[in-house]
Amino acid sequence: MKRGQAVLLLGLWAALGWAQSLQAEVDALLSVEWLRYGFCGVVVRDLQTGETLYQREAERMLVPASNMKLVVSAAALALLGPEYQFRTRVWRRGTLSPDGTLQGDLILQGLGDATLEQRDLRALAQRVRSVGVRHVQGYLLYDDSWLDAERYGFGWSSDDEPFGYQAQISALCAERNAVRLFAKPATQVGAPAHLRLEPATDYVELVNRTRTVAAGTPNARLVATRTRARNQLIVEGTIAQGSEEVLLGRFSVENPARYAAALFLQALREAGVQVERGIAPNLIPLPDQPNPTAATVLVAEHRSPPLREVIALINKPSDNLLTEVTLKVIGKEKQGAGTTAAGIQAVRAFLQQAGLEMDAVYMADGSGLSRINGISAENLVRLLVFMHRSPYADVFRASLPIFGVDGTLRSRLRDTPVQGNGFAKTGTLFRVSSLAGYLRTRSGREVAFAILMNAYNAPASEARTLQDKLVLLLWERL
Repeated sequence: MKRGQAVLLLGLWAALGWAQSLQAEVDALLSVEWLRYGFCGVVVRDLQTGETLYQREAERMLVPASNMKLVVSAAALALLGPEYQFRTRVWRRGTLSPDGTLQGDLILQGLGDATLEQRDLRALAQRVRSVGVRHVQGYLLYDDSWLDAERYGFGWSSDDEPFGYQAQISALCAERNAVRLFAKPATQVGAPAHLRLEPATDYVELVNRTRTVAAGTPNARLVATRTRARNQLIVEGTIAQGSEEVLLGRFSVENPARYAAALFLQALREAGVQVERGIAPNLIPLPDQPNPTAATVLVAEHRSPPLREVIALINKPSDNLLTEVTLKVIGKEKQGAGTTAAGIQAVRAFLQQAGLEMDAVYMADGSGLSRINGISAENLVRLLVFMHRSPYADVFRASLPIFGVDGTLRSRLRDTPVQGNGFAKTGTLFRVSSLAGYLRTRSGREVAFAILMNAYNAPASEARTLQDKLVLLLWERL
């Protein structure tokens, strides 16, 4: 045998031995008792060569939880473009007198901007005043008809309805369609605790059944619950004197479009614009495009940050509302219908073009809250590789949480070599834990990976710890 051939064979044998060693090490790591009767799909792929470095149950379709957000954010970049902006508009209908009296109505219209905050509503209110409106004889109308009226995703749990992470979906949003509830002790023992909402609003009723107790009283605790299908929070329990103000939770609101209008009405009053007849839904269709000569005139418009920034607001904190609204906006812009079904149709067409095996993808929603969703680890890695080679590679990667730095990974693998070298999306439901993204290894190699764990018999913390051990092993060995 010639010397060159011998060297080549030795190299092949060494590579084969290395691959078998990695396979054995990862298999041993995943051979924990609590995962024995569950499911675990894993794929690791070299981004430069396309070589599959490890796989386990790669084709099995599993529940991804919030890893579904990778699908929607990637599709949004490709279908809407990184500079796309969501909009909120204010119209006036009727005659505006020289003295600032509007003989008609103001209309707040939502066009899918789930990033809208109270400060943006205040800016819109100032704009209304700047164009000469001082007194509205009619109503402040709200319009969320640009998207459909389905407030929850298919397969969502009714138990999660009161909480901010499962806020109702609407074309007209404000403050993520939720309120934050805070409490602090009163100055007198026996008096009710002081409760406040952010944003400050009377849209949500507070029922205060609390009591302030003496400092040092054991087991002092407050509990807040939202009454089913009502904008009412009931707060019970005790809080000790000397305690700091505490956040009791973030709670969703019923009828988010009306909530946005209520916050805008406050902003108008602060800006010196009075609305005589209060809030009501808009029943007359608005024009698609502003026309200064029409009876309904555009007064002001707010635009969201560009999509390249919005997808970071989706992926880093894992924002369910932003994802669901974005999915419906994809449907509206690409299919002409602002529905989840239309959005899924457009996203599936994108995934097919990206080279995914479509029989191993099932979408019920965009956020991953539904357990009906399914995707294989192989398909998640194919999507990651596709996005790595796309014009949106840097924007997409930058939207992901960074190990030990920010988002849902800020406390994971901190003070390890992976800190700052791994970019990945987490996903969590009861007995579901997922992690998929990119890793720059010790040797400088770049890989895409996906880990999907379902139906395991352990706390979610153990699943996350095992995933972190796997990522650290990949960093060391690749």
